Amino acid sequence: MEDEVPFYVPWFRVRPMADPELRKDPVVERWVIVSTDRLSRTHELHAAAAVSRLESCPFCAGHEHLTLPATLEIPNERDGWRVRVVPNMFPAVRGDGEPQTWSDGWHEGTRGVGVHEVVIECPQHETSLANLPADHLADLLRAYGQRIQQARHDPRLAYPMIFKNSGADAGASLEHAHSQILILPQVPRTVQEELDGAKRYHESVGRCLFCDWWRQEQVAGERQLLDTTRFTAFLPYAGRFPFEMCILPKAHASHFEELAEEELAELGEVLRLALRKLQSGLNDPPYNYLLHTAPLAAGPLPHYHWHLEVLPRITGVAGFEWGTGYFVNPVPPEQAAEYLRGVAI
Repeated sequence: MEDEVPFYVPWFRVRPMADPELRKDPVVERWVIVSTDRLSRTHELHAAAAVSRLESCPFCAGHEHLTLPATLEIPNERDGWRVRVVPNMFPAVRGDGEPQTWSDGWHEGTRGVGVHEVVIECPQHETSLANLPADHLADLLRAYGQRIQQARHDPRLAYPMIFKNSGADAGASLEHAHSQILILPQVPRTVQEELDGAKRYHESVGRCLFCDWWRQEQVAGERQLLDTTRFTAFLPYAGRFPFEMCILPKAHASHFEELAEEELAELGEVLRLALRKLQSGLNDPPYNYLLHTAPLAAGPLPHYHWHLEVLPRITGVAGFEWGTGYFVNPVPPEQAAEYLRGVAI
């Protein structure tokens, strides 16, 4: 149709909205501008940068001497390892000492105590997590849970941030598939905002916001992407980025690390399908995923629900976003979900 605007890949065309919309995230006090008008802006979509390719990849099996000794290995059925966790050689925080704080009445800070690890997602030189089978992804998720469980024994640590940078535009520096675990001595502001927003909702209506959220999306259907017995995936109404996804369990659960074996297996398949949809439908774009779970010292929380956010990095973040905290999404989530549902994998 003549009134359609081309976007990113030639076989997907965005239908223009009648008017831009400001949409509010149901969990936190964050607004997003959804505007297809931005697609006509010059250089709205940036070219992908390249990640480093090494002749002797330190993450490949047989090169274990190029990393620090492993803190965890998920073994292969026969020999060797399937998933390997090692300390980051260039850590943002360190595991020794105590998190001492200081303040001079104006400036304050605390010592950067914590854990920073790299999760090597497979022994072979694979660049895309989407190319691994579901049971392998289940092992990856199992490794995350085991490292979180271990961190719960350290009273200095407060919050485990598990994240993946896939592609240079998403922050990756090496092409071998990997993710990271960064365990901090305090709860990050973004997570605390979610905890606070979810608690306010629970105090108001007596139910978990996230449980109500996924049920609402399932009824509406237009942003729904995947639905299984135990898990659901949808594109949030106020998604910050084009094709942003949220994956969460249907049964209320505040702590990711308490998943049972059958849940890990099913989640591995859901994550594989979601990433394959991005890979096939959007020409393997750079992306981040972020795991948000309850703080380490917290007991079961009736108001909070762990979830996985998948953020394709197709558009950039610039001055307006930094200056206002408002993100601009040029692709309506409803159209993005419709497109991805039709992608064959």
